[in-house]
Amino acid sequence: MRSRFSNLFWGILLLLAAAFVLTKNFVGFADIGVGSIVIAILALAFIVQCLARLHIAPIVIPLAILYFIFRERLGLPVIQTWKLVAAAILAFIGLNFLIPQGRRSCNHCNDSGGSKDQQQKIPTEGNNDNNPYINVNFSAISRSLIADSLETVRLSCNFGSMEIFFNQAELSPNGANAFINCSFGGIQLFIPRHWQVIDKMSCTLAGVDIKSFAAPAENAPRLTLNGSVSFGGVEVKYI
Repeated sequence: MRSRFSNLFWGILLLLAAAFVLTKNFVGFADIGVGSIVIAILALAFIVQCLARLHIAPIVIPLAILYFIFRERLGLPVIQTWKLVAAAILAFIGLNFLIPQGRRSCNHCNDSGGSKDQQQKIPTEGNNDNNPYINVNFSAISRSLIADSLETVRLSCNFGSMEIFFNQAELSPNGANAFINCSFGGIQLFIPRHWQVIDKMSCTLAGVDIKSFAAPAENAPRLTLNGSVSFGGVEVKYI
């Protein structure tokens, strides 16, 4: 159902975008380039997706893009591009750590019944559940990993938001490695409280926040975070 709705949403959006590009000379937007219009439509689509999933922090990025494109048309104050980008990045990072992702996240923590997403067992991208790969660009997703011997998980998030739940995954005897590439995005990892998380991330104007529930045992399953995050944030929550 979600895939059908997504296809319908994007199909209608792109048809409207095509119609707007062809008729823009008649509606007072002739001085705005086609490329800018396409980017603006994609930004609006991203905002709608974020609002539908209660992801608030990533919205500041497309809002900054829309401000830049339409500031002259709407008579808005002219802000230097670097200041606009810096303000959007700082606002995104701050909101990503301050605003919770909504009540929907708690459904994934329910081991007894689980949410509809869990009951349908939404698959991760890739061919092997023990080595999943999840990629997000200008979007927001929530996934539950299902694995009996998780070895690696590769997460790529660019201009988006990602929630990854590990409470249905078992680590391999040697532990598991998470390889993360995050740029202008936010990633939340929901980890079983008895796991041990080792942070080996490299950060550039970003942060990794591990909200520890309690000190795990020395022989606890070990998840190692590798990779880099730039202009964004990675948050680890124990559940």
